[in-house]
Amino acid sequence: MSAIGETAMIPKERWVKALTLFILFTAAFSLVVDWFLIQMGLKRLYMAALMWSPGLAALLTFKLMKIDLSALGWKWGPSRYHAAAYFIPVIYGVLAYMLIWSLGFGAPGNPEYVKELRYYLGTPDWPADRVLVFGMVLQVTIGLVWHLATALGEEIGWRGFLTPLLMRRMGFVGASVVTGLLWALWHVPIVLCTSYNAGPTGLPLQMALFTVMLVSLSFIMTWLRLRSGSLWPAVTLHAAHNAIVLSVLQPFTLPNAQTPMFAGEFGLILPLVTVPFALYAWYRAKAQGHAGPVHPH
Repeated sequence: MSAIGETAMIPKERWVKALTLFILFTAAFSLVVDWFLIQMGLKRLYMAALMWSPGLAALLTFKLMKIDLSALGWKWGPSRYHAAAYFIPVIYGVLAYMLIWSLGFGAPGNPEYVKELRYYLGTPDWPADRVLVFGMVLQVTIGLVWHLATALGEEIGWRGFLTPLLMRRMGFVGASVVTGLLWALWHVPIVLCTSYNAGPTGLPLQMALFTVMLVSLSFIMTWLRLRSGSLWPAVTLHAAHNAIVLSVLQPFTLPNAQTPMFAGEFGLILPLVTVPFALYAWYRAKAQGHAGPVHPH
């Protein structure tokens, strides 16, 4: 029995009620914040509130159903899974952007990124290479703290609550796919109604590519959740993805006419790179006996 079996504490007869409450609360909390994001723009505090909506929904569901919060998987778990969770986005992110740059879908060294770093670091007289190195190091270390705080809100919901719940009935593949699809669906209002996308054209294709990427990441996070018995590696991976891909590699890329189609979370390259990682996570789960439905003792 995997560690997730010990934390999937929701009784079988209450499974549907728990899932329904979580989805309803997540939708209610998220749509309120979505309204502010659509009206006011992608302000940092509103984005943080949105990312905490699934977590608050999970905590409220547990409170109403009188379920012990230990079921969310708070224990730390083996450190090797936290290290893997941090470095997996480094590997797929660098691979993706090396492809993007080498194929001419963008180029490394966006001067606007350097200008932005100069402003935030307060280093107007430093040479560009020093600004880049110093800024990137800070973003993937100190900056990771902010991303951990916001990713925790999502992962309490997605991997702390939803993944163990779905594993009871659906097994590894079903839990990974359904969680990934719900995760993507949750993003739809801000993708369609704000600038959280690659531009105004081709939104259905963008959303499809984004969904493939999120489902792929869901496979990896489900495997980490199973192996570690903890939600924290999923938090680390989510935060590292945001810090490395969104805060470093994407803004570092000098865009051209093809960049929106191929780069970023709504482009073609990241899904192509993350799918093999997902397949490997599935292979490892099967080899380690975690592929089928999980039932608590």
